[in-house]
Amino acid sequence: MAPEVNASQDTAGTAGQESARRTTVAFWLLTATLTGAVIMGLELVSFRLYAPYFGYTIYVWGSMISVVMAALAGGYALGGWLADRSRSDGPLYLTVLASGIYQLVIVFVVRALLGALWPRGEFTGTVIATLIIFAPPMTALAITSPFVIRLLARAGHVGVTAGKVYALSTVGSIAGVLLTTFFLVPRFGTQATLEILCAVSVVVGAGGLAVRRRKAVLAFLPLGALLFAPGPKLSAYEIWRAESPYNLVRVIRTGGFMWLALNQANYSHTTRKEGALWSGSYQDDFALGPLLVRARRLLVLGMGAGGSIRATRLAAPDVQVDAVEIDPKVVEAAARFFGLRADPAWLRIHVADARPWLARDGATYELVHVDLYHGGPYVPFYLVTEEFFRLVRARLAPDGLLMMNVYDLGKNREILLATGATLRRVFPSVAVRSRADGNHILFAFPRERSAESIRAQLHARTDERVLDLARQAAPDIRELVPPAGTPVFTDDHAPVDDLTRRMLAERAR
Repeated sequence: MAPEVNASQDTAGTAGQESARRTTVAFWLLTATLTGAVIMGLELVSFRLYAPYFGYTIYVWGSMISVVMAALAGGYALGGWLADRSRSDGPLYLTVLASGIYQLVIVFVVRALLGALWPRGEFTGTVIATLIIFAPPMTALAITSPFVIRLLARAGHVGVTAGKVYALSTVGSIAGVLLTTFFLVPRFGTQATLEILCAVSVVVGAGGLAVRRRKAVLAFLPLGALLFAPGPKLSAYEIWRAESPYNLVRVIRTGGFMWLALNQANYSHTTRKEGALWSGSYQDDFALGPLLVRARRLLVLGMGAGGSIRATRLAAPDVQVDAVEIDPKVVEAAARFFGLRADPAWLRIHVADARPWLARDGATYELVHVDLYHGGPYVPFYLVTEEFFRLVRARLAPDGLLMMNVYDLGKNREILLATGATLRRVFPSVAVRSRADGNHILFAFPRERSAESIRAQLHARTDERVLDLARQAAPDIRELVPPAGTPVFTDDHAPVDDLTRRMLAERAR
């Protein structure tokens, strides 16, 4: 006799199976979305992580992205191969979990590893670092999309399935970019962002395994190790450190000096000699400006912690200052450690990118300072072009002066000469004082001025505070006349990164 079938139980069972399948499919799609977000988050974090060691240049970007793209290509190929040989989603989630555990190991060793690779330079060091730190976990995460497509395609509609998976993965990537850029790194810093991305990978991998294997809950245990992950420690000389959307900002004190360092600690963006009027750095030379023109209003593009402002006020205590600084953490450091705070009586601080701010500003200044570096010796290309200098001249009084710092230790002074050639497209007279430390102070006048007249004016000064500085600087002033054929920087073509890289390579040799 055949067993009787309970129709209601059969229907309930079918509904339960359908519900379970929908839950599984939803989790597969969520996995594609989250791994896309983690991949882009890791890619953005890598650039911030490398900045203190390899710099903030297009070469670092290019080297890192090339390795990442190769890792993703390998992951996609591996994902397709693995999916065709798997009967369940187990291998997918084991691989995602392995990626999370690898990221966890990296969290503990990353800064020591980057410190060891730093001497290899911005190309070799970046490539090796990316191969070790980011290529393995990204390769593992990249298997997700082809694997999920294969899992879903077993029900047919391959084209629709592939489109849906890649669309959701791309949405996840967009979310990863936005969250990392505008929330995670600015709010928590690079180290904590790495830990969060690691935790997401572990949760996704372990969660996928736990759906069918309750013992897989143990895979969540590695998350506990994140509680003991070492945060970035201050060096023996650091007294303050903060991360912003733009820089790793550090204040360093040693040997009676205090300086502001952006990204790379061996380059100072403001130097203060404690207990002294003058710092001994190139920024002291900005005090020469009020000795050459009558400065009622000063515009500072690239405030840093105010080294050029302090020097100028020693020569012109009554000058009114507008200072533009893109990084709010730099402004905070200036106030906390260098005593420079906005003051309605004489100093207005504008937190903005120098060039867009300059395009909006309608004021006129007798003196303009340009000292715009984004960590180490690299200047943003769009702040050294002919178009930029035309904007500056439009804000400069007819009898005014533009002073600019250029860092160039190269034997042939290619950066200095190209910057001078660019300035001479806009200003009829350009002079320079070159220092032994590789800093060159440029003087650009809207009217014809000879180097001889500048030297004579400095020799004639009798102001006690600046007398020694003026007389030391005067013999070094010379006209800057680049030879024919010297490249001119424009918004269309400004190879300043290439020239800087060549200069640093020459210096290393």
